Amino acid sequence: MKKIFATLIKEWLLLKRDAAGVMLLLLMPAVLIVVMALIQDAPFRDYQELRFNLLLVDEDGGSLAKEIINGLKKSKNFSVVESLDGKPLKVDQLKDLLQKGTFKVGIVIPHGATAEVANSANLVANNMAKKLGLGSTMPTRESRDSSYVRLFFDPATKPTFRSSISFALDRFVTLSCTNILIQRISRLSKTVSDSTSSDADFKKVFAGVGIKEEVLNENKTDKSHINSVQHNVPAWAIFGMFFIVIPIAGNMIREREDGSAIRIELIPYTARLVSLGRIIFYTLICTLQFWIMMALGLWLMPVLGLPSLYLGIHGWLLLPISLCIAFAATSYGYFTGAFFKTSNQGMPFGAISIVILSALGGLWVPIDLLPAAMKKVALISPLHWSLESVHNIILRDGSFADVWQAMIYLLVFGSTLWLISIYKNISRAKGI
Repeated sequence: MKKIFATLIKEWLLLKRDAAGVMLLLLMPAVLIVVMALIQDAPFRDYQELRFNLLLVDEDGGSLAKEIINGLKKSKNFSVVESLDGKPLKVDQLKDLLQKGTFKVGIVIPHGATAEVANSANLVANNMAKKLGLGSTMPTRESRDSSYVRLFFDPATKPTFRSSISFALDRFVTLSCTNILIQRISRLSKTVSDSTSSDADFKKVFAGVGIKEEVLNENKTDKSHINSVQHNVPAWAIFGMFFIVIPIAGNMIREREDGSAIRIELIPYTARLVSLGRIIFYTLICTLQFWIMMALGLWLMPVLGLPSLYLGIHGWLLLPISLCIAFAATSYGYFTGAFFKTSNQGMPFGAISIVILSALGGLWVPIDLLPAAMKKVALISPLHWSLESVHNIILRDGSFADVWQAMIYLLVFGSTLWLISIYKNISRAKGI
């Protein structure tokens, strides 16, 4: 035990000598967390909270166009721009403004759109009347090719933005067409009976079944929903923890270069105890680093106007989870220090490999978006299991039963690398 405590003291003294390095070890992940949370706040926010300026050219002037325009104006998502400098927008102006990036999205309601929808609604109403044995019919003509509401985007807009806007606008167009159909059916009903059926009656029928999102757990709060804080704070905290590879590998390589490591390894039974002391010390440092990042999420993020980090119903499980993650990160650093001979080899490998493992682990891109082959490769990344275990607690309100497998994987991963590193160090000492 004395050798382990002596190692703890030695590592602490080495760490104190590089105060700037320690500050960077804690400060850089903190800055990364704050910056990423602020940048990604809008993409993680619910779509309903966003508002867009929308250029609109009405070439139709009919009831369909009025329905669409009124629906867009009532929406919290769109601010409709129909004119510039007091003059109605033209299609060429709309395209020019979008091409320059002044606006992001615009729609053109083509001439004859209302007439085409009304004719289609009359055809549907007449077919229904015929099947019901009603004699009255409404005027129709042959249906023409579909008339499209034209949608234009700034060329620089991303596909996800286009999909979201297209979906929202499609809902407005569909609702407007449905309203016209309801009016036709209601009018037909009034002409063949003395019924007092109204548009509202038919709307009730169409609205008989809807869609409503329900939470999986009735006791679950909205705080556990994914947002920029819930994702970025644990993700980049874990990322920063694995960068402990740099000071660990650096110290180990320097000790070999000055000969002190070899002298320790030649003393019987000492190498393993010194190694254990180093693992314990840096595991505690990594765990402290994790909880400092959690504290930022709890108290600093609200000051910056972001949601506070929610730790879940079983937040206490984050302590053993963070210890397992810290052990895996420390062992990876120890492994890197054991296998590389110089700092020029170990430092770049450690840094780049962490970036690669984080990309595979879902920190940069959700694993669900990766190709099938890459999803299987991602399972070897300790950062994947680290992030998954934390998400199970803070997002899914999981219990120990939901995280024990990830914890076992991290412990096995760390133990395997540690044992391989000890064997490598002993073999090196015997070869001298």
